[in-house]
Amino acid sequence: MNFIGIDLHTNRFTCCYRNERSSVIDPAKDRVLKTFELNEQGLAAFYATLTADTYVLVESTITTFSFVRLFKNQVKEVIIANTYELKQISLARCNTDKIDADKLCRIIKMQILSGEQTISPVTLPPPEIQELRSLFSTYRLYQKQNTQLKNRIHSLLKEQLYGFTQEEIFDRKSRQKIREISDNAALRFQLNQLMDRLERDEADVESLKEQVLLHAAPFMAQIELLTSLKGVSVFIAIAIIADIIDISRFRNSKAFTSYLRSAPHVANSNTSTSIRGTNKQGRKLSATLLTQSLNHVMAASPKLRRWYDRLAEYKKPGLVRTGLRRRVFAEIFQMLKKGEYHYGREPQKHEAKMAQYRRFLEKQKSQEIFLKSA
Repeated sequence: MNFIGIDLHTNRFTCCYRNERSSVIDPAKDRVLKTFELNEQGLAAFYATLTADTYVLVESTITTFSFVRLFKNQVKEVIIANTYELKQISLARCNTDKIDADKLCRIIKMQILSGEQTISPVTLPPPEIQELRSLFSTYRLYQKQNTQLKNRIHSLLKEQLYGFTQEEIFDRKSRQKIREISDNAALRFQLNQLMDRLERDEADVESLKEQVLLHAAPFMAQIELLTSLKGVSVFIAIAIIADIIDISRFRNSKAFTSYLRSAPHVANSNTSTSIRGTNKQGRKLSATLLTQSLNHVMAASPKLRRWYDRLAEYKKPGLVRTGLRRRVFAEIFQMLKKGEYHYGREPQKHEAKMAQYRRFLEKQKSQEIFLKSA
């Protein structure tokens, strides 16, 4: 057996090679270190070093998934390590590419030979999921920029003692009034510039949402299940699918909710118990979007509303919202695992929601056919 640890960068990568007979007493004795350029020639030289009995460990970065797809079929196994599990690398005083690659190589060798899993592998998403995640990342960037623009508009108005609320700035009906509110040239110039930018970004967000809906068409069956839960739109359903990839990855609802950053870590020591933050190794897109629609979920479920109101009397609002989100995700896990609609589904509203999505897909398909024939 052979083992490779790879320290990957955007233009090159450093590999540390070991085999099962490498010295334990002197770890540096039998290692081989090589650096390859991330181009056609460098990759060809790297491929020549691979064998069918090779295990590879590479840290998860923005380039890792595309990189791993290039050679994963030429080796025994590729493990993508989550950055949070490699603290011995990130906390080291001396970090070089060769040292990091060597540490990764020793980790993968120890894990394979001992049979004890020390690094939980990051799942390599299929290309369709990776495209959705990329679209959602751009969507979140636009949303963040829009929030900053609205905050700046609000600040300018408050400086001049204009009593507009943030809700009025969000409301398109008030925007023309805001544009013309002052004779001050500097203020008026800034307000119009910011409003123009905001409205362009909002139009781009809508176009981006359409692309998300279009690229999610292969996941129609999962979307139909998820949208049977009141408060879960098609867009939120797609976000959940992009995060989890496949429900079979999770052994139970606790692992599912933890991955979606809705289950806090509980630490026990002697007689004391402390509740800490959520799992930083998971994904937070679904949790962020679902939090925005929790009021709709509670409006449709008196049971959840009573539970929320009871806990809100003596717990912090943030903790209660996290608990509510965890309960909703636990129900979503059971729906996907069993392949069943939510027990509170309203058939008429659910079918209307899905019919609107199907009409959108049909319209896009018709436009695509028209453009090709033109």
